[in-house]
Amino acid sequence: MSFLDKIKTIGKGRDSNALDSDDPGIPLDDVIALDRPMRDASAGSPAQGDPLARTVHMDSSIITEAAPSEIADFAETRLPASGSDDAPGATGLPLIGNAPVATQQRILLSLVGLGLAGLIGMTIYSLNSASKGSAQVAASGQALMQSQRLAKSVSQALIGSAAAFPEVKESTEVLAKSVRGLAKGEGGLDAAPSSVQESLAPMVPLVDRAEKNANTVMGQEKILTQVGKALRTINRQSSDLLEIAETVSSLKLQQEASPAELSAVGQLVMLTQRIGKSANEFLTMEGVSPEAVFLLGKDLNSFREIADGLLNGNAELRLPGTKDAQTKERLQALLKQYEETRTEAGSILGNLQGLVSAREAQASIIADSEPLRKGLETVQDRLGAVTGFSTSVGVTLFLFALLLAAGGAGLLKLYVNDQA
Repeated sequence: MSFLDKIKTIGKGRDSNALDSDDPGIPLDDVIALDRPMRDASAGSPAQGDPLARTVHMDSSIITEAAPSEIADFAETRLPASGSDDAPGATGLPLIGNAPVATQQRILLSLVGLGLAGLIGMTIYSLNSASKGSAQVAASGQALMQSQRLAKSVSQALIGSAAAFPEVKESTEVLAKSVRGLAKGEGGLDAAPSSVQESLAPMVPLVDRAEKNANTVMGQEKILTQVGKALRTINRQSSDLLEIAETVSSLKLQQEASPAELSAVGQLVMLTQRIGKSANEFLTMEGVSPEAVFLLGKDLNSFREIADGLLNGNAELRLPGTKDAQTKERLQALLKQYEETRTEAGSILGNLQGLVSAREAQASIIADSEPLRKGLETVQDRLGAVTGFSTSVGVTLFLFALLLAAGGAGLLKLYVNDQA
């Protein structure tokens, strides 16, 4: 038997003797009183009682002191609080509604940024394209107008109009600059789209030829101006020649001149009218006519021969000459007027080569003006169709606007849910 068992046996023996005592001298109250101090003593001081009790008491105090420091920290396994940004959203947004709120916010902000940047970029692109397109359409319109202006101005320049030459130069420069700018992107103008180049390509040779011919006409500016002035003078003087010739004819009739003289005077009257007609043919919009130049020279030579024969006589023409002083004075005035006309005609007849080259250049410009007009109209129509607001640009703008609206609506919904 161990030492602990012996102690327990002694205690039990004492208790049983006290309780089982048949001594009548000890009342029941005393027995109870005797038992209570023993219990109180054993309960009040574990250190003085049963060694097992003291051991249990020491173990429990050790557990009590160690428990607070040995409680495990399970904070990482706890569910996040409902107000945390990492908590599942369940916001009702499509596709991303079950993601964390912070993730939803990042996605929605990205949509807003992408939509806004796309709208700004496409707007700038559209404005830039519209600006380039309008400049190209304007250039094609300028080329079309200047092609017709050139045809008109070069005809005016050919008859010696001084004001027409600056117009020819300006029209040529604008026409060449516009067409070459559209074809090659020169002169601060962007090249036309590839779909328009097919219609524009045939226009470039026509413009090059028109520019060359216009330069030929402008190179003859001095001659053309001089010839135009001479032709207008001849046209004006022809009426004076006609008036004097009719006076001579009247005087010859009064003097009962010979039939040869009367026939010669009639030819003078006819030649004055034909000289004026030849001058008028020079002043037509078709330009200088070589036939009119040849006829003018021939008529001027015939006029001098007949007038001189009437004044001084001519055996070949059977003209005896004039002896009447008044008639002679009129014939001398006629010859003087003729010399002035002849001088003006000399500036024409002496520059036939320059006149012919200028007329050929003018004829080429006139011939090319109609094909050039039709071709430039086609180019203008195609440019107008290409540079308009395209469907692809509209669809792209709509998609970016949709992204911006979706992102903004999603952020608004998140804000409303957060405030609720």
